[in-house]
Amino acid sequence: MLVLALGLMGMAAFRAAACEQYPQPPLPTATLELQAAEATHAITAELAMTEAQRACGLMGRSPLPAGQGMLFDMRPPGPAFFWMDNTPEPLDMLFADADGVIVHIEHEAVPLSRRLRGTRKPVAAVLELAGGSAERLGIGIGDRIALPWNRSE
Repeated sequence: MLVLALGLMGMAAFRAAACEQYPQPPLPTATLELQAAEATHAITAELAMTEAQRACGLMGRSPLPAGQGMLFDMRPPGPAFFWMDNTPEPLDMLFADADGVIVHIEHEAVPLSRRLRGTRKPVAAVLELAGGSAERLGIGIGDRIALPWNRSE
């Protein structure tokens, strides 16, 4: 278990070190539907599709306004762990499987922390929103993110 934790910490440190432009400029966006039990919410999300984009994420960025976020493409699906190093505002992290079903939520991740947050469950995407958004919008485990790469055109 210790070896796994050290390996994950090393991986997270490598990802943080790989951030070449800090903070990274805004990324292309897509409008996502976040489907909760009581309502569907439109979220404008920047798309972190490459390793370099995922490494930088929201580090050094100003607070996310309501209705905005960043979607991390984690395909192929696997365990996913994030930290908040160099991220100055609390975030909610919604971890979704390949169908967009939310399988894990990290609420109000503490800013500037190196504590690993995530899940060993296989995930294909992680949506970061301003801290408190999941509770405010009534989002829970089993709700769904309509992932842009799953849309049939």
